Amino acid sequence: MNILEKKTIFPVSRIHNPMLLEAWLEDGEIKDAFISDTLYRGFEQILIGRSAMDMPYYTQRICGICSSAHAITAALAVEQALGMQIPPNGLLVRNLILVSDFIQNHIRHIYLYTLPDYFRGPDIAPFIPHSESDLRLSSQENVRITEHYFKALEVSRVAHAAFAVFGGKAPHGHGLVPGGASMEVDADKVNRYRGYLMEVMSFIDNVLLPDVKLIMERYPEYINLGKGIGNYLSMGGFPNPEGSTLFSEGVSLQGERESFDEKKVTEDVTNAWYKPHGPLHPMEEDTVPDRSQVKGYSWVKSPRYRGQPVEVGPLARAIINKEPVIGYGALARTWVRALELKKITKTALEWLNRLEPGAATLDTKIGQDSGVGIGLHEAMRGALGHWISVKNGRVKHYQIVTPSALNFGSRDEAGTRSVGESSLLGLKIQSEDLKEAGRIIRSFDPCFSCSVHIIDGENLYALKIQV
Repeated sequence: MNILEKKTIFPVSRIHNPMLLEAWLEDGEIKDAFISDTLYRGFEQILIGRSAMDMPYYTQRICGICSSAHAITAALAVEQALGMQIPPNGLLVRNLILVSDFIQNHIRHIYLYTLPDYFRGPDIAPFIPHSESDLRLSSQENVRITEHYFKALEVSRVAHAAFAVFGGKAPHGHGLVPGGASMEVDADKVNRYRGYLMEVMSFIDNVLLPDVKLIMERYPEYINLGKGIGNYLSMGGFPNPEGSTLFSEGVSLQGERESFDEKKVTEDVTNAWYKPHGPLHPMEEDTVPDRSQVKGYSWVKSPRYRGQPVEVGPLARAIINKEPVIGYGALARTWVRALELKKITKTALEWLNRLEPGAATLDTKIGQDSGVGIGLHEAMRGALGHWISVKNGRVKHYQIVTPSALNFGSRDEAGTRSVGESSLLGLKIQSEDLKEAGRIIRSFDPCFSCSVHIIDGENLYALKIQV
């Protein structure tokens, strides 16, 4: 019997410092993997007792790179709980704010997170220290991608400027509120947003798409290396005033398609640092931290759909939308993210042309001061859900299920791995720094700031990790 070799990456660079990967190898092949989040946070408990109308502002602070996704999802939950309506103009403005945040996220993910695993940058920060293993681009191609890396920073800033046109500032904008959007529409804002959008579209067509194609040509095996388990979910998003959505909702479980039903979403904490409970719907569970749990290895819960782990993100959205995909692995996720960029920028122009200057963007009328609401919307990294209970205008209960929790949650009561952990199984490792594993993990665009929402303010523990 061979003895498995343990290798650990902590932190997983270019993502978030709290992310830890523990891989168990036999003859250079990953036989088992544990992915954990080591950071305490406090949002689900912080929100209790606060004004429901403030939820879009508070929840944006969960993350600085996908803040508008939390704002819109929180607003949807509050609007359902309090019986609020959104004017058509407000719906379009919301879409434009969120789509600009999608743009900056996708550009940054591709150039700052993903591509540095495949090209050699210059001997300056942030490209050092280098990993010299498995680099296949020519010196001229390395120079080209390096130049585009810095150009991508400028273009992502342009996307944030577009965000600020209707959102007030970025990140953590002020324009997304229950009842619609707070910013009025006029010709100047429309023209400024259009100008920013045209600059972004030129970069996507002339720089980003060719760069991703080049990487796929040099690393064709990664189109399917790191594929998930065959389960995909999208909660839908970017609604039009007439009722259709840019992103369809739906679920595909081993090729069998069905409509998405939020009642089939559960969270399990058997192997996380919480007071133990089996699968519970977000409306039924409370978040009670317990760092002493023997089975615990992460602060991320185990979200499931019909008891099964599901992959979420651009690849899942494409599959649910019945769009063609080139594969199911690391670079397939990157390629479909690039195509999604082109798709959403084109659609943003259509929304922009449908805006009515001077028409209402906000309706503050409240139907009741107590109720239950569910906000569901696709975020940059995948499906995002907010569940809220309101009494006399104050939050009584709040639970959040994030894309990174869906992709990277801890194992459930049956011991089933997350999609992220499963995607590493069987991977052959040639590098000392587990570069191959890093390429796969980053393809999901994990955000571990988003994935943990609780804090134990009374008992603090030092997490000891052996590297």
